[in-house]
Order: sequence, then C-alpha cells, then structure tokens
Amino acid sequence: MAIPHETLQAMIRDYQGFPLSNDELGLIQPELDNYLQAIDQLQDLDLATVFSSRLLRVQEGGQS
Repeated sequence: MAIPHETLQAMIRDYQGFPLSNDELGLIQPELDNYLQAIDQLQDLDLATVFSSRLLRVQEGGQS
C-alpha cells in the first residue's frame, strides 16, 4: 500500500516539516513501503497466548 505523494506532502505540511520535491519523495518511497510492510507483518502476529507485561507489578525498594 503506497502512500501517494500528495498525501505525504500534506503530512509534511501539517507537521511543519521540510518541503520535499516529488523527486525527493521518490527517494524515500521505498523505505516508507518497507516500513508499511513491517507494520502489516506485526498486525498479523497472533498474540493471544502472550501474557501482557502491563499486568505485572514490580516490588520496588529491593524488598519482596
């Protein structure tokens, strides 16, 4: 799923980034595509049996 250059330009403008030409956007497009592919792979992970670390409570102060 490639992000159109117009969308990238709008995002750059919204976050007050440095304006990039279409040629410059073409240079970073492959890396953005790799990033989006990695996100898709993470979304496919089955984490149903993984215990959430947010539920753990650590005893502080060196005492248990």
